[in-house]
Amino acid sequence: MNDRQDQKRHVTAPEDRVPIKDKILYGSGSFADMTFQWTLIAFALPILNIELGFSPWIIGLVLAITRIWDAVTDPLMGSISDNTRTRFGRRRPYIGVGAILCGLFFISIWFVPQNISDWQFFFYFSVTSILFYTSFTVFSVPLYAMGYEMSPDFHERTKMMGVRIFSNSLNGVILFPWFLAFIHLSIWSDSVEGIRMTGLGIGLLMMVLGLIPALTLKERVKTYVEKQERVSVLKSLKFTFGCKPYVFLIVAFFIALFAYNTVATIYVYPLKYLVCAGDDARYSFWVGWIEASHHISTLCVLIPITLLSKRIGKRMACILAPLFLIVGSLAYLVCFIPDTPWLVIVPRALVAMGWAGLFVLVPSMIADVVDYDEQQTGTRREGMFGAVHFWVIKLALAFALLTTGVIVELSGFDIDLGINQPEDAMNNIIWLLGILPTIGAAIAFYCIYRYSLTEDKMYEIRTELEERRGVS
Repeated sequence: MNDRQDQKRHVTAPEDRVPIKDKILYGSGSFADMTFQWTLIAFALPILNIELGFSPWIIGLVLAITRIWDAVTDPLMGSISDNTRTRFGRRRPYIGVGAILCGLFFISIWFVPQNISDWQFFFYFSVTSILFYTSFTVFSVPLYAMGYEMSPDFHERTKMMGVRIFSNSLNGVILFPWFLAFIHLSIWSDSVEGIRMTGLGIGLLMMVLGLIPALTLKERVKTYVEKQERVSVLKSLKFTFGCKPYVFLIVAFFIALFAYNTVATIYVYPLKYLVCAGDDARYSFWVGWIEASHHISTLCVLIPITLLSKRIGKRMACILAPLFLIVGSLAYLVCFIPDTPWLVIVPRALVAMGWAGLFVLVPSMIADVVDYDEQQTGTRREGMFGAVHFWVIKLALAFALLTTGVIVELSGFDIDLGINQPEDAMNNIIWLLGILPTIGAAIAFYCIYRYSLTEDKMYEIRTELEERRGVS
């Protein structure tokens, strides 16, 4: 039977469907996840460098250190979560505690003292960031694993990852991109007060939203999972990195994310000093709309991604994503035109379509890999697979952010020059925005092409696993 016939034949069983109520409750945690994960990464340079004047190199170094720290905490949290047995489930207790701590330490980051030296700033930013990202690991790794577990169905998993990205992107339209604009509201006495009060309000709101899935969702805990042997961290890591389909996915994600995020946030420099001629109000307004356009584009393609993956398969749909990254990145080369800030939305929207495909389909494919891994090893380890995926994302960001600070320093940009920046500095940044992500996306395309778990193969694996477990 060919693929088209198989896809027409398959209908998700009622018991495999996730109720809309549960999708909304899970989405609440993903809404908070978006703010916690990306706000500091996106706005560290615009706020801590451009607004407060701290060294971009130090900012990049601290963010890199926190990502390297995740190399320890993420797999450890994944293993702890997989091996936990409580009446509340394997994931919910950690999601609840993590949400509270995330909110508190997120707030503390933005209360950086004024008039301190670079090294005092380095110490303060390092401590608060490490505490924040450790808390984020406690929150996010179990939340991610819970999403894998909510349905065993091949297509319902894609819908669940779509729910996660929908919630992320809804945040990215109505809240996340306006962080900088909130800081510049006229109700604050100065930008320092704006930074602190905005951080306080958003941190408290995300704390509440992050608690919702922990307090309201019930985990699908199967008897065979409760009885499975506990697996040590090192043994679990060995199994995980020995899973070939998984390795292709995380390598693709790492390379594409590293290449893109090395330069992703530096578009603010030509936008402010070349396109907006240093006008703070105009610049912050367009930063908001450019960031929002990323998530509006994501929302627009979520349903087409789900439909396309059902029609041609997850792998083939996912292969298209790096192509959008390439086209969007190259478009940056011609879109920084003085007094035309709206034009920067074009490459950002195209890039967003590519990232939407990767962020929906790769996690859905990883959920399938968990079944494949159980077939091979006899254990279910959603927590470890989710943790390593999260760690790969953070590691890519670590190297990217460290490189970003160096790029800004070496580009010739000088904050003291204001709008009188050297022409070469702006041109260097624009060229890097176009070329580096293109190279990374091309490598990701090849890795996804090598992924081998088809829809037919996953149905065979599920049937075998259910026979082995003695369940229908």
